[in-house]
Amino acid sequence: MEIFKGTNYVKIFGVRIDKVTMEEANKRLVSYMQGEELKMIFTPNPEFIMKAQDDPEFKTILCEGDLVVPDGIGIIKASKIHHLELPERVPGIELMEKALEYCNRSKKSIFLFGGKPGVAETAAKKILEKYPNLIVKGTQDGYFDEKDELRILDKINELKPDILFIGLGAPKQEKWIYKHRKIINSKVAMGIGGAIDVWAGVSKRAPKIFIKLGVEWLYRLLKEPTRIGRMMILPQFMIKVIFSKTIDS
Repeated sequence: MEIFKGTNYVKIFGVRIDKVTMEEANKRLVSYMQGEELKMIFTPNPEFIMKAQDDPEFKTILCEGDLVVPDGIGIIKASKIHHLELPERVPGIELMEKALEYCNRSKKSIFLFGGKPGVAETAAKKILEKYPNLIVKGTQDGYFDEKDELRILDKINELKPDILFIGLGAPKQEKWIYKHRKIINSKVAMGIGGAIDVWAGVSKRAPKIFIKLGVEWLYRLLKEPTRIGRMMILPQFMIKVIFSKTIDS
């Protein structure tokens, strides 16, 4: 079946989503910081899941994440419709902030990878203004050719950040993490989408009322009407959810 229950996770159209609260996700992230092997954190929303339907490699990679949190409100609505028991939405940008708070308390280090040239540097400065005790080991923009991958990887590995935040957009960021997972010299690699742009002030997150009501997508559409084509994925996802067969446990 396309939607079914697991013990500590659910699968929605073949994509695994861990049944965690924000607090539980943060505890797991902190525990990963005590280990030696890289842990992969992915933050799928309905757009990810719909893309994964046409990209089996992306679907497999999402399912192999060490922590896969329900970022989009559509995933939580799908969970309620099919009684999947996902406890709450865990936005990637908020989990990233929890990680930054931990790094600030523990004087851990980060590396920002993504955004247009200069954006990651600006984001790093803004992060340090709020969290002066963490260490920014380095930054790298997201505009690079395949031939530059090893140079970028060498740069990251030489600096050895505790957390590598990658904002290349899906599925590029997840595929990059997975491709290099065995040689990335970090404790955690986390896909964060447009969070680097938000930290840099290039884009703004929706006001709290939109977040509380679960309609951040509407705010983004009002700010950028040209996103209408991309935003149509959410209703397509919900239609697919509503007309799916009942859960097969």
